[in-house]
Amino acid sequence: MHLLAVHHGNGLGQALPDAVLGDEPAQLWVLCTNARAIAFYPRNGFAADRAEFTDPRDPAMVELRMAR
Repeated sequence: MHLLAVHHGNGLGQALPDAVLGDEPAQLWVLCTNARAIAFYPRNGFAADRAEFTDPRDPAMVELRMAR
């Protein structure tokens, strides 16, 4: 999920996972450099589970798996 900065803080980001996921189990991947997302998802029950993926075409692009 990506929201333009102009929409940060207006509740839209929270409304999307609430509407789509409800309380169901889920997992997602987030760039390890995306501090905003890493802070957002735990508020929705997600936690990093130590799984990582590095894109072989771009070793600087490391993703963390978060699940609930």
